[in-house]
Amino acid sequence: MRLTETFTKEFYNSEKKLLIYGAGNYGEIALGGLKEIGLTPDYFVDKNHAGELYHQIPVISPQEINRFSQDVFLVASLNYFGEIVATLIKNEVEIFYDIEYLIEICPDEFLNEYTLDEKRNIDKYKNVINNYNKDELIVGHVEVVLTEKCTLRCKDCANLMQYYEKPENLEVNGIIQSFDKFLTTIDILLEMRLLGGEPFLVNDMDKLLLHYINNNKIKRITVYTNSTIIPNEKILRVLADKKVSVHMSDYGLVSRKVRELSDLFDRSNIKYYVHKYNDWKDLGGLNLRGYTDDALKKLYADCLMSKCYTFYRGILYLCPRAAHGERLGFFNNLMDEYIDYNNMSDPRINRKKLLKVINNTESLTACKYCNGSCVRSRSIPAAIQKTR
Repeated sequence: MRLTETFTKEFYNSEKKLLIYGAGNYGEIALGGLKEIGLTPDYFVDKNHAGELYHQIPVISPQEINRFSQDVFLVASLNYFGEIVATLIKNEVEIFYDIEYLIEICPDEFLNEYTLDEKRNIDKYKNVINNYNKDELIVGHVEVVLTEKCTLRCKDCANLMQYYEKPENLEVNGIIQSFDKFLTTIDILLEMRLLGGEPFLVNDMDKLLLHYINNNKIKRITVYTNSTIIPNEKILRVLADKKVSVHMSDYGLVSRKVRELSDLFDRSNIKYYVHKYNDWKDLGGLNLRGYTDDALKKLYADCLMSKCYTFYRGILYLCPRAAHGERLGFFNNLMDEYIDYNNMSDPRINRKKLLKVINNTESLTACKYCNGSCVRSRSIPAAIQKTR
């Protein structure tokens, strides 16, 4: 059931303050949409950034909401949409809107590469606002790792593929068995992302796609490729399903199959889009940084990858660096930083643990070995190849 109307300029009242709840990816998109119709918010609301400026606009704490109960709020979040709505209602805020329209009109050039992806995947946000149920557990996206093998050797890969000396394809039936258990602990998964490494190296990926295409809990499946390899015929046939799309990363010369893949997908009626990457955020090497506890919490709160859920070898991690950093032996994650579905007994227990991990985590062991990735992070050229 849809609870909210979408904000348009006709709802603007110059006598009321305008607040965007959420100073993250969707907050930036909402701001871009507002600017497109000649409006500027008075405040952002975000518990992790209270007292700061976000795009030169002051950020207040949720504890201050009651001062603005007669004003206008825009709910700019995917994973926390329900939580924000509940907070607004608790504080007797009567006027709040979703940002579907603002997402649609926000200019691409206003956004960084992360927020641009969210804008292009607007169906995820639409699914949340159109199927709102305060008792449901809705997960925005999960990145399911199919392989450690990759056709590129990017020296700054955020997912740490460059460190694998003997990379492996993961067994598809094993992924299905453990991911099915994860699905029993949630109500809706807005996007299942399949990646590696390079997922088109997994020749039987079609079995996994066929298994999940008809799962009603999963609303969308996206395959992420570095545009260097042509998938086999079995995979191509399944990619044409209306639930599936392909995210083609274009890193310039090293993504040598961009044109060939685009032409092939056009002929095969496969949905895709090409994302040109010029820069990445510099996450740095895997040395221990020596952050204070407060600095770690700040790093995690700001990080664009802190809710980049990664399902790897039957375990759900909160970011890919946590998953692969542990596998490669750089550090050991704490038990309350992940959920192991390989030996799950009672789904109800794991649902409670999942909610606890999602909502209560303030930092990760992996953060101690990372520069973090936020809008202020240093940018570096994308996909520079490692010399062998």
